[in-house]
Amino acid sequence: MKFRHRFKQGRIGPNQLIIIILLLTAIGIGAWYYIQHQQQNVVVDQPGQWACPVESQLIKARRDTEDIVYGGLPKPDKKLSVAVLKNTGFWIGYSNQRQNPLWAAYRIDANMQRYELERPSGFKTDYRTMARVDPDSYKLSGYDRGHLAPNSAISDQYGLDAQLQTFKMSNICPQSPDLNRKLWKRLENLESKYAQNFQTVWVITGPIFDEHIERLRKGVEIPDALYKIIFDEQEGNLRALAFLVPQSVSGYESLEKFLTSIDEIEKVTKLDFLVPLSDKNEDKFEAGVANSLW
Repeated sequence: MKFRHRFKQGRIGPNQLIIIILLLTAIGIGAWYYIQHQQQNVVVDQPGQWACPVESQLIKARRDTEDIVYGGLPKPDKKLSVAVLKNTGFWIGYSNQRQNPLWAAYRIDANMQRYELERPSGFKTDYRTMARVDPDSYKLSGYDRGHLAPNSAISDQYGLDAQLQTFKMSNICPQSPDLNRKLWKRLENLESKYAQNFQTVWVITGPIFDEHIERLRKGVEIPDALYKIIFDEQEGNLRALAFLVPQSVSGYESLEKFLTSIDEIEKVTKLDFLVPLSDKNEDKFEAGVANSLW
């Protein structure tokens, strides 16, 4: 009643009243955001780019893999048989049945250009695998021998032996030329840019297969799409960009067009990433879809 009386007496004008209402609204929004933040333990880095705290079990899991596989080894569906192949600077999860890697994981650091190496002349069979894919399997197929762990970033950081390991067929899967030589190359350049900007990024990447199986003439299965997840830690928080790219691209599309969620990649690959992450953070983090690049 006193408030209404003062307004009638002219002691609180209409403009002042509007300011008071706006301030109260702002306070209410701030209180709501704080409550949501505390309940979900998830923060928004930029619109659509979800971050969650870097939990101690995540750190331990990646250290168990020489700080190469972020969040530890991806957990495959019970129907998938995966052989883990350790290389200098990158690890591979390989399927002898599909004659393809199902995932490749690596870490890129800033200021890594310590070597200037020429591209090797050819690819090599990896005799650690039962499939022992021959590099000639791809001849006249219309598909490139596409790297998962990239030649340039790995060789710049780890040297010649590591570079030669990226040219083993266990690190290769069929990629359409427009994907491999254009869009995929742009994604690899983006990773290196992020490593320079943010000091370190971790990457997990691999092929996606559907139920309609197509193979090269010597049995190598042809993926329908490829995925890539880039992880970055900033001020105690983890964030990620996840991409799902079909083989049928022209190569000139915007990279943002292929942003997706980790959940979607898990669904189509039958792999479980970030296994040690607590359920309260995993559900929200893996469901998030970034609406822009970093």
